[in-house]
Amino acid sequence: MKPFIFASLLALVSIPAQAGSVLLPNIFAREYCAMRSYGVDHDGALEYAVSESIIDGEPVKVTINGKTYDADVIKANRTAMALCPQYF
Repeated sequence: MKPFIFASLLALVSIPAQAGSVLLPNIFAREYCAMRSYGVDHDGALEYAVSESIIDGEPVKVTINGKTYDADVIKANRTAMALCPQYF
């Protein structure tokens, strides 16, 4: 997993995730990639994509290599990487 977007995404959604919010991965990826294609920088595209794709809910936790993550954050990251690999 590309650490750049993953770390940024974790930092951006860590507060909402604790408040019971989840990301819709396909919407996140679509909006992130669209904003990047318009020339928006990584942080701006990330912020916009999160704002457009976050909903109320309880995130499912998964463990990868002994570390716990929210499954929606993992899926959103990987979906964006697949949709627009040129930005990663």
